[in-house]
Amino acid sequence: MNKNQINKKEMYDAVSSYLDSKSALWASIPKVGEFKNEFSAVLAQIDAVQYEQQQAQVFLGKTKKQIKSVVAEKADILNDSLEAFALVTGNEKLRVQMDATYSDLYKLRNADFSPAVKAIIEAAEANFEVLSTEYGVTREQVEGLKTDLDEFLAINGEPRAYRVASIEATKSLEMLFDEANQILDNKLDKVMSLFKRRDPAFYNGYLAARVIVDS
Repeated sequence: MNKNQINKKEMYDAVSSYLDSKSALWASIPKVGEFKNEFSAVLAQIDAVQYEQQQAQVFLGKTKKQIKSVVAEKADILNDSLEAFALVTGNEKLRVQMDATYSDLYKLRNADFSPAVKAIIEAAEANFEVLSTEYGVTREQVEGLKTDLDEFLAINGEPRAYRVASIEATKSLEMLFDEANQILDNKLDKVMSLFKRRDPAFYNGYLAARVIVDS
């Protein structure tokens, strides 16, 4: 996010937190709750896209060896879970496929390294439900490895396999910020005017939260 977006996001969070803390004062007015829920949903999307953007940029300035090392480390952690799953379920074929260590993966030629990591990702996705519930594998873990592998492929001069691109995330952020502004300007600000005389302290607190601070 750029500086302007960061400042706006801090204002969004302040508004959301203020309304959450004062929910008893507006709970009797369904429209406030409806608009607040819309606003909260957009904030959650902004947080998700911001994470993708950060992941897409995380390797800028690092060398190919550094990136390969990170990918190999994350792939090794994931295939350890897959190997344990294979041992428990008696899946010998999967166990053999997933027995590579960090060192084994890192020492592979670049041409062989990417397919090996892709195989780990594919196996994780194919068995994700049981891996997530019984072996501690998270969606963020798998998606993070995808993003890291994409960066390795890009710096190695190969097409990205999963393409979580910063420019795409930035475009999405701009759209989401526009949506958040629309909800505030055209919905929440208007319905909150109900409290201008009914509860001036609450209304003034809302206005204070709406101020963008240039940090």
